Amino acid sequence: MPTIQYNIDRILERVPDQSPQTILDMLDEIQTIVYSQDCLQTQKILDATGLPPYIVTTDGVYEYDCPSDCRRTAAVFSLADTLRKINTRPVGPAKAYYFRNKGYANVGATTRDATPGKLAKLFFADNPGNTTDVYYHLYFIKPTPLTDVSIQLTLPDEVHYLLRKAVIAMFTTEEYGESPQDEATIERVSRKIRNSLNRGYMSNVGQTPIQEEYQDDNFRYYGYRI
Repeated sequence: MPTIQYNIDRILERVPDQSPQTILDMLDEIQTIVYSQDCLQTQKILDATGLPPYIVTTDGVYEYDCPSDCRRTAAVFSLADTLRKINTRPVGPAKAYYFRNKGYANVGATTRDATPGKLAKLFFADNPGNTTDVYYHLYFIKPTPLTDVSIQLTLPDEVHYLLRKAVIAMFTTEEYGESPQDEATIERVSRKIRNSLNRGYMSNVGQTPIQEEYQDDNFRYYGYRI
C-alpha cells in the first residue's frame, strides 16, 4: 500500500520547490474535492452485515446528530412494512427503497449535510419511537483528514497516481496562474477517481425494482426507485 510519505516523495520529484507539509495539505484538499461528490464506494457499509449501520432513536425525538464520519445522508430505510394512511384508513405501502436487490420501506426524513465544525443532521417526519435496530442509515462518509504522514489516504491504491497528477497540476496553477490545461487535468483525474470508486458497486444500491412476483413474500407490493 503506497504510504502518504511515498506519495509526497513522488510529488517532490516533480515540484522540488514545494515543502512536504504543503504537499500534504494539497493531498488533503484534492481528497476532499473527490469526496465532495457522492460515490457508491464512499457509502457507509458495515463489513459484518453488508448493510448500513442502524440509527438509534428515542420516542418523541425527531432530530438527530449523524455520526462524526457522515458527510451526507443518502437514505433512511427500514424492513417495517409501513402503510400510508388517510383519515386512519390504510391506502397502500410507503415508497420502496431497494438495496442490494431487496425492498425496504423508505422512511420519511429530511437531512442537513455536515459543514466545518458541525455534524450532519437527520430529521424524522414521523415519531420514530424507541429503536436500536429498525432504521438503517445509509450515508456518505467524510475522508480521513490528512494531518500527518502516518495517516493513510481514504482512497484505493490504484488511484494514488491520479491523485498525484491532480496535486502537481494544482501546484502548477498556483505558481504560474490558472490555465485551461491544468484545470482540465484536475477535473479529469478527479472524475477518474470517482469512476473508480463507483466501479464494482453498481449492483449494491438503488437498482430498478425487482418484479413483484420475484420479491420476498414478506414484501409483496409494487415499489419504485427513489
